[in-house]
Amino acid sequence: MGISLRAYAKARGCSLTAVQKAIATKRITRLPDGSIDAERANREWLKNTFAGQTIREAAPPERLPMHESPVPTGDPVTAYLRARAVKESFQARTAELDYKERAGKLIDAARASEYAATFSAIVKDGLMAMPDRLAPMLAAVDDEKTIHRMLGAEITALLRKVSKSVADAGL
Repeated sequence: MGISLRAYAKARGCSLTAVQKAIATKRITRLPDGSIDAERANREWLKNTFAGQTIREAAPPERLPMHESPVPTGDPVTAYLRARAVKESFQARTAELDYKERAGKLIDAARASEYAATFSAIVKDGLMAMPDRLAPMLAAVDDEKTIHRMLGAEITALLRKVSKSVADAGL
């Protein structure tokens, strides 16, 4: 028979929540009666904890940079587990990028740059040509509604041209 969770937390100098979390993450184990053998739990805590963090917290895929390498330590198990976490993180990110590319949600940066340049050129050319094309027609019109309709038609035509270009690009 061991000691209670509260007694172990007090003896270890940590919170009851920390002990419960260590049990939940399998860093320490309970005795069959639900109590804790303090000596065994201390050994398990040291063995299964990385610098005060659980395995899951030591290398979360969403926070670990892909270029980060394992921190060298004297413990080969810790070094192995950290290296494995970095490798798994890299593989997960690579698989996610591959999936997004195959699903059509991700394109190559060079292609994206080409598309942006194409769309920008279409808009620029259309806007730059608008005054030359509309000035003579607008000068002959003195009705505000007609001028508004003519400007609206030109802008709509330009937006349709951009939309067609986007559709033709497959985006």
